[in-house]
Amino acid sequence: MNSGSPSVTSVPKFAVFQWLQNVLLQNRFWWLWIFSSSLMHSIGAIASDSAVTETAMQTVDSSSTHNVNETNETLEIAKDQIETGEYEAAIRVAEREIGRTEAILGRYDIALVEPLVVLGDGLAGYGDYDNALNAYDRALHVTRVNAGLHDPKQVAVVYREANTHYAKGDIATANARHEYAYHILERNFDQQADEIALLPGTFVLADWYVKTYNIFMARTFYERARVLAKTHYGVGHPILIQALRGVANTYRLEKFAPADIPNIEDLVASRRKGSSTDLSRLPPTRINNFREGETALIEIVKMVLAQGDANIEEVALAKLDLADWYLLFQQNKRAQILYEDVWLSFDGGSSTDFIARELQYPKPIYLSLPQDPKTSSNATHVRTTKGVVELSFTVNERGSVIDLVTERAEPSGSDFLVRKQARKARYRPAFVDGKPIATPDVRLSHTFTYYPRPRSRGATSEPDR
Repeated sequence: MNSGSPSVTSVPKFAVFQWLQNVLLQNRFWWLWIFSSSLMHSIGAIASDSAVTETAMQTVDSSSTHNVNETNETLEIAKDQIETGEYEAAIRVAEREIGRTEAILGRYDIALVEPLVVLGDGLAGYGDYDNALNAYDRALHVTRVNAGLHDPKQVAVVYREANTHYAKGDIATANARHEYAYHILERNFDQQADEIALLPGTFVLADWYVKTYNIFMARTFYERARVLAKTHYGVGHPILIQALRGVANTYRLEKFAPADIPNIEDLVASRRKGSSTDLSRLPPTRINNFREGETALIEIVKMVLAQGDANIEEVALAKLDLADWYLLFQQNKRAQILYEDVWLSFDGGSSTDFIARELQYPKPIYLSLPQDPKTSSNATHVRTTKGVVELSFTVNERGSVIDLVTERAEPSGSDFLVRKQARKARYRPAFVDGKPIATPDVRLSHTFTYYPRPRSRGATSEPDR
């Protein structure tokens, strides 16, 4: 289902970065770099501080360990506060830890990076994007001072910068930061022995291009993820299936676009400036070849069926994805065969929850509603207002919307765009005994923000959308 552009949270998720860290720790070259760096640091410290006695060294080391442990525990509390929306409390904790770390270790110690990142996350969550960017920028500076200009540890911070610029509405700068992050990964992991470490960043960049509807570049990077996953993990691996789903989704988006496509005229998405990898080295991108999307989904079904440990619901979901594809592309007979096959694969007693969730009621597979309008110059001094449109309609056996009726529209006349998009929607129809049925009185409610036009004498307020 498409419903405009995906929402962006100010506080980034950490799962992809944890995966990247696990991949890096398995790489023997990465360990060699860390070991060499640590060794040189130790030699320098011994040479510059030979007058310190062994007793004093033990005392300092014990005190430092205590401080580090205390700081880690405090920052974990701040991270939990960010997750629960207690941004102001997290900001205070982070600022206190930054001050304490600076007093003990100085303004450029690597230990400052984590509290600076936590500070940025708290400020971003609070909505203070400019100061959040200042905190991230300083974290990057400290990282580069200690680890070098192109160290890959900075990528997690660069992603946070990209998310913050996107939250500000600066898509072009967010795009540049995403591409810079991938450039850093390419510089560090451009050899075949290391290239598996590119996979997390490849997915992040591909997902970003989907978000900004740069679907052809997204397809290029999902294809690259597909090649990497197949080379290093083999057929049937979940990462390969993830890449194939990404490829299929770009073809689907090519045919079924969101209602509001972001303005990407200023983006440099087709050329990653400064990249050490020429785009010609990436897998070729094909346009309007929707058979490729179907093939990717068929591959997924075959892989899941070939897995001995795949449960019945995993197989059913893969088949439903392919059936939905056929329904969208008006290959109704093929879709019906798969829907019925999924229905029959469950016995009457077990998995009734799955049937109820996926096949008992109409389920939207393409529904792209209008986004909220952007602030216009003549709406600067007008308070935003919430509007709502409620529709009822019938979803027929082929998943099309018919008999559309507006039940409510506040303000009056605001239902035009919603009705227009609802007519284009496609639903997976409801099923009884494996056969599709028409479902009347399906309800759709859409809320939105708008800027009322200034009132004139004798005029009513209308939405500026």
